[in-house]
Amino acid sequence: MSKGDNRLKILYVLDELRENSKIKTQDDTDRFMSANCLIKLLENKYSLTADRKSVYNYIKSLVQYGYDIENTRKGYYMRVTEDFELAELKMIVDALSASRFISAKMTKKLIEKLKKLTTEGADSLTKRPVYLEEAVKGDNVSVIYNVDALHKAIVTDKKITFHYQKTVVDYSRTEKLVSVNKKEDDGKDKLYKQSPYALIWKNEYYYVICYDSVTEKEKTFRVDRMKDVTCCDNESRDGAEYFRDVHFEKYANTAFSMYGGEDANIVLRVKNSLAGVIADRFGKKINIYHDDDSEYFRCSVLVQKSAQFFSWLSGFNDDIKLVFPKEIRDEYVSYLKNIVSSYEADTVNE
Repeated sequence: MSKGDNRLKILYVLDELRENSKIKTQDDTDRFMSANCLIKLLENKYSLTADRKSVYNYIKSLVQYGYDIENTRKGYYMRVTEDFELAELKMIVDALSASRFISAKMTKKLIEKLKKLTTEGADSLTKRPVYLEEAVKGDNVSVIYNVDALHKAIVTDKKITFHYQKTVVDYSRTEKLVSVNKKEDDGKDKLYKQSPYALIWKNEYYYVICYDSVTEKEKTFRVDRMKDVTCCDNESRDGAEYFRDVHFEKYANTAFSMYGGEDANIVLRVKNSLAGVIADRFGKKINIYHDDDSEYFRCSVLVQKSAQFFSWLSGFNDDIKLVFPKEIRDEYVSYLKNIVSSYEADTVNE
């Protein structure tokens, strides 16, 4: 279309705001465009006339449509949402650096790619006054490709094959902890075949929930321990009926380890100061009850009964107590007594 078409005014205003937002300046406030500036641009570049009221209406319409346009005394500034902002990239870099399941080599590779998404302070993505806990990084550089292969298998209803690793002490050469594939009885690498149904992010790791056709039960695998994940394009999954009524979000929230446990409804007696701990662990949509002592409250939660749950509970001494049901409370007491007994029976060489 030719210049001078009045129907295009609002689109030209949008173009100018978008281009102006990409200009590299020391401060975002330098990028604001006044209504007078936009009026002059419409006239000089597009042979169009407009008044201030028209510009106000164009901006109002663009905001209503969904564009992120800031309006201040200095004028208008549009944040270009289709591109990453520097603040967003910094947050992604922090998450990558702290992630346990992404190897150090892959972390470095991904950060270098992220740097290419911005020319605005690219070095500041890594040279920043943010102090992260040093992550214990895995050594499986293929983990992100494992996730991609698992997504494909789940979406296309296919089985997968893979090798699964364990950590062992290598005394023979390095005297270090190393990862090796699990073996068959004859010493060959064991090849697993499973039907994957859900990927769950839990405790800083990815897990995949599968159906095992041999045992006819669910199995859980940590994705960063999987190697050579292959989608079996010609073999459909088993276990659809087994997982028909399983809610995986609920599964993830109730599990204290991702390796299963019997579901149990329990009542905890909690000190008021630990309300945040309960919210972080179980969420805020739980049943709360009064306790006889005003410094405590009671709550009903669903957990997967396991040694990991008992271990979590023991970390709070008597500030969080398991009060119901009695049979699980008795199991917990036995768990604690067994630990004490094992220490009392040990003779430690000092």
